[in-house]
Amino acid sequence: MDRISLEEYRQRSTRLHVAMDEEGLDALLVYSWKRGQVRYLSGYHPNYIANIALLVLPKERSPALRIRFPFDVERARQESWIEDIAASGSPAKLVLDAADTLRQRGLAGGHIGMVTGDHVIEEMPYSLYALLQRELPQAELVEAGYLLRRARLRKSPAEFNLLRLSAHLTQAGTEAASQAIKPGASEFEVVANAEAAMRRLGAESHLVVISSKGVSELVGPPEAKVIEAGDNVILEIAVQKSGYTTQVARVFYAGGPTPTQQEIYTAARSAYQAALAEARPGNTCASLAAVMQQELDRHGLGQYLEQDLGHGIGIDLPEPPRIENEDHTLLEAGMALVIHPSVRVPGIGGAFLGGTVLIHESGAEPIHTIPENP
Repeated sequence: MDRISLEEYRQRSTRLHVAMDEEGLDALLVYSWKRGQVRYLSGYHPNYIANIALLVLPKERSPALRIRFPFDVERARQESWIEDIAASGSPAKLVLDAADTLRQRGLAGGHIGMVTGDHVIEEMPYSLYALLQRELPQAELVEAGYLLRRARLRKSPAEFNLLRLSAHLTQAGTEAASQAIKPGASEFEVVANAEAAMRRLGAESHLVVISSKGVSELVGPPEAKVIEAGDNVILEIAVQKSGYTTQVARVFYAGGPTPTQQEIYTAARSAYQAALAEARPGNTCASLAAVMQQELDRHGLGQYLEQDLGHGIGIDLPEPPRIENEDHTLLEAGMALVIHPSVRVPGIGGAFLGGTVLIHESGAEPIHTIPENP
C-alpha cells in the first residue's frame, strides 16, 4: 500500500480529540505552508509555491479544511477524508473563512489551540495571526503545536512502509550519483543523474546537495565545479515518495581515498554503527549523541565534528527530535530518525555519512546501505 488509509487519518483525528479534551481545548486551528501538519491530519498537501491551508478541528464536531486556490479543490477532495473543503482565494480570506467556521459552530469565544509550525519553522505570519485575533476577540488563542509534535513522534506501520518506499528511491539516487562521480564530471552532472533516477521511480520532491571539494567546503546546491582526481566528494540526498521523506548522506573519493581519508571514513562509520546499536527504546537522543562523540574521540576525531548528528524525519525534513547532547527525548518503538555523523579534518578530508533508521522494540532497522568502505 503506497498511501495512508482514510481510516488512519480518522484515527489521528480521534486521538487528537482525546488530547484536546485533556488540555481543555475546544478546537484546533492547524496552519500549513511548506510543513506537514495539515497533511498529517487531512491528507491534503498544499504543494504549490504560494499555497497555504488552514484546518479547523473542533473537539466535538466534524473538521473543515480551507485552502487557498480554487483550482486545487478537486485534488484536495481526492486526497482528504474531510468532507467540508472550500477555497478562500487569498491568505487573509483564508483566516476570515476559518474564523467564520468557528463562529458557525459556536466556538468564537472558545479555548482555541494554534498549530502554526513546529520546532523547525514557524509558518504563520504575524499579520494573519493578528487578523485572527481581531476576528475572534472573545477567543483564547493558545499555542498547541506540542500536541501534534507528540502525536507525530511515533509512526504507524503504514508510515514505516512508506518510509521504506522512499528509501528505495533514495538508494537509487545515490547509486546513480556514484556512477557519475569521476574526474571530468561536474557537480551538475552528478546531481542530475541522481535526480533523474529518483524522478523515474516516482519521486514527488527531492533535495540533492553536494560538495566535490569536501576537503574544504560544506555541501550545498550543485555548482559548475569539475571533479578532479583525488577529490573528496560528499553527497546528501533526500526524497519524498507518497508523502514521506528519507535522507541519506554518503562520501566518495574520485580515484580512491588516501590512507588518512580512509581512517576518517572508518571513524565516521564506526560512530554511525555505535549509534545504531544504541538506538533502541529506553535510550535517549542525547545517549545517541554521546556514543557517537565517544567513538569519534576514540579515533582522535572528536574535535572535528562539523554539524548536528541527526534528527527525526517523516512527512517533513527535518522533524523533531534532534540527536544532540541537549535533547533528552526518550526513544520509543515507532520513531524514525536520521543518524549522520559528520567530521572534517581541514586540508585532509571529511566524511558525512548515515541514513534513515526505524526504531522497533527489538532495536534499530537501518533502511539505507552505508558500506564498510567508500
